Amino acid sequence: MGDSGLRREEVAFAMREKMRPSTFGPAGEPVWELTVIGKRKKERTVPASLATVAALRVHWQDRGRDFDAPLDSAPLLAPTVIPSTPRALKKHTPATEQPYSVNRLNDLAAWVRQHLTVEMDNLTVEDIAQLDQASPHAFRHTFGTQAVADDVPLDVVQKTLGHESMQTTSIYVQAEKQRMMRELGEYYARRKGSTKKV
Repeated sequence: MGDSGLRREEVAFAMREKMRPSTFGPAGEPVWELTVIGKRKKERTVPASLATVAALRVHWQDRGRDFDAPLDSAPLLAPTVIPSTPRALKKHTPATEQPYSVNRLNDLAAWVRQHLTVEMDNLTVEDIAQLDQASPHAFRHTFGTQAVADDVPLDVVQKTLGHESMQTTSIYVQAEKQRMMRELGEYYARRKGSTKKV
């Protein structure tokens, strides 16, 4: 979600056979592409970094599967631990592997937040407050904000996020503008405090 700005539903229903190396990536830095079904049942293709592909390979290995093996159909993401209830075991047989549910992605983000706040003893109050905001949808916003901050053209960000309107995408420009004003305001305050009065 943070790598390509995907919505929870798009991640939950993404299929492995819809992910492949792109022929359009820059030389020396291959990119993968993933075709998803977005809002209003519109299909779009988004990029995925090599770091994401490496993480997916590990996830597939944890599932006892080979990410690079030819296959008919399989969810890109699926649970690695299945509860031993009859219903769960019936739903998640190797032949009928099911993806994470949309709501389960929220649960996973909450689980990660909880573990990070417990296991990382050097977190500040501000760090913990930021972690409390982490959600699958926040990862999408992070992608949009970082892409705009790194000068990715706004129309490219719009297409990647699947926005109908450029106006919707412009919220990321505002976020970058707010950050710029905050950082420069702090810079001006530091300069003011360090100038000597003659």
